[in-house]
Amino acid sequence: MATLEELQSEIAELNLKVNVQGDKVRTLKAEKAAKATLDEEVKLLKELKGQVEKKAKEIQSKLPKPFNRAGFEALMKRRFFFANAFGLYNGVAGLFDFGPPGCALKANLLNHWRQHFVMTENMLEVECTNVTPDIVLRTSGHVEKFADYMVKDMVTGDCYRADKLLEEVMSARMEDPKLSPEQKEEARLLNAQAGGMDDKQLGEALAKFNVKAPDTNNDLSVPYPFNLMFQTQIGPAGNNPGFLRPETAQGIFVNFKRLYDYNGSKLPFGGATIG
Repeated sequence: MATLEELQSEIAELNLKVNVQGDKVRTLKAEKAAKATLDEEVKLLKELKGQVEKKAKEIQSKLPKPFNRAGFEALMKRRFFFANAFGLYNGVAGLFDFGPPGCALKANLLNHWRQHFVMTENMLEVECTNVTPDIVLRTSGHVEKFADYMVKDMVTGDCYRADKLLEEVMSARMEDPKLSPEQKEEARLLNAQAGGMDDKQLGEALAKFNVKAPDTNNDLSVPYPFNLMFQTQIGPAGNNPGFLRPETAQGIFVNFKRLYDYNGSKLPFGGATIG
């Protein structure tokens, strides 16, 4: 059986023959050659093209098939590796439950992780709370800065990150052959600057290029800040705000002194945590 490289070489030779035969047929037509002669050469051209198609199918069969993510996810859900949480109540995007094989797979991954980083690399493992008080994340800057600017589809209510949407539109403009070099340079600059823009700058840029919702082409709202952290209250009094931790490493940072003491007040050491 021919290898992929051999098939590619064969199809290149056949394509060359097709080009030569095609030129011959066109010449015969221009010279108004006899019908029998022309038909014979056209027949040969079709045979060569058929051989090319056959080789192309052979090559296609040898190429790795593209990953079918939708089919893979459907299989994982059927076998209950995972499933949308609260599916009986239509579920919530982004929330999932692990089934028995999913739990086993997760446990194996964690065991391998722990074997390498904790047992082999001698890192110091800590397990910290999922809820973090406001003062910790305010000190770290998360409360003020851990936010993205969003825009909303005015019809469906679907939300999109304003900077990513602008970047996608500018990337497409950079590849548009109809635009002038000056317009492409403007698109390149906006693409590079989108992540650092405030809500006003993003709004002006989106309006200038008449950016619409990518899925529906509906109008978009003006950009508004959306804090990426889940806020809650710690305790019944309601005066101690907290957040579902946005950064697992915070537990290592606030326990650094304890880990340092545990390590005999010696540096360096590594901290490890799962979350």
